[in-house]
Amino acid sequence: MSLRVVVTGADGFAGRWLCRSLLERGVNVVGWVRRPPKEPIAGLEYRIVDVRNERQCRDGMSVDQPQQVFHLAAMTNLSDCEGDPTGAHNTNVMGTRNVFSSMPKSAVGVLSSTCHVYGVPQCLPITEQHPLASVGVYSCSKQEAETEALKTGRKVVIARAFHHTGPGQSIRYAIADWCQQIRLGATTLEVGNIAVRRDYTDVRDVVKGYQVLADCGLDGDIYNLCSGVAHPMSIFIQWAANGRTVDTHTAPSRVRDNDVGEFRGDPSKAEAIGWIRAHHLRDTLVQMPNRPQSSRTSMTPSPSMSRPVRSTVPTSSRYSQKSIRPSPLESRSFRRSLPPS
Repeated sequence: MSLRVVVTGADGFAGRWLCRSLLERGVNVVGWVRRPPKEPIAGLEYRIVDVRNERQCRDGMSVDQPQQVFHLAAMTNLSDCEGDPTGAHNTNVMGTRNVFSSMPKSAVGVLSSTCHVYGVPQCLPITEQHPLASVGVYSCSKQEAETEALKTGRKVVIARAFHHTGPGQSIRYAIADWCQQIRLGATTLEVGNIAVRRDYTDVRDVVKGYQVLADCGLDGDIYNLCSGVAHPMSIFIQWAANGRTVDTHTAPSRVRDNDVGEFRGDPSKAEAIGWIRAHHLRDTLVQMPNRPQSSRTSMTPSPSMSRPVRSTVPTSSRYSQKSIRPSPLESRSFRRSLPPS
């Protein structure tokens, strides 16, 4: 019998990549979303669930009966969180409690948390034992979400994902914005402090990490998902430009006060249980400006990496042509079944 999985935030940046990756493994996936997606993923069953609503979460879990739950639904944009701290609390904290307290007791959950809970690094690389020093609404809400997840008494593993990017990311984020501008022919980019060094990973490797944690992570434990290498932000522009000449202009409005010089994590704990990164960020950034950042970009590993992604099978023609159908849960679930791209 196929593994039954629920992914919350299934129409978000990482959520879409996670759902595609699970489907490629032959997993039975139900994607929870607040509203029907504009670009549904072929073969994915969707359920309309607002994680802020405890009853909707309980009803959804009762119908779906997942063996694994990946909780990605969250307010993640720092500006949005600062502008709406109540909304951030309700979504990130209460939503986390609702999802995991409703999860079947036999299931395993993975909470997508963030490296921002560490605050300003006291030492590098940042391990899971680094003191927590959240600053700002977003990181504080995610730190509280971790506490709520563990308080539910369910089997939950916490993934502290460091910075990640890839095809499909919103241009509200710096690297995706730069890649979009370069793809559209820009020769000068307006930037902030691009001398700071950051630890970035391809989103497709991050979602593979979530799956490894669900399969092999210890209940109640915490794992960093990062590359362990920090590059100056300027190098990401060079990689995205891929040989083209692109100048930069530092805009004072884009320079953050007290910006941390280097932020770098230690991925060894996740690697010890089988996590393997298969995409080199140079190749990721070349992909992003040279094609539309759509949901149809392949999960194929980067040619620059020597080891393959684990646990994937080729996409086949198993998806038949079907229409959107309501489910018994108040007609709030539907499946989009199309030939895979």
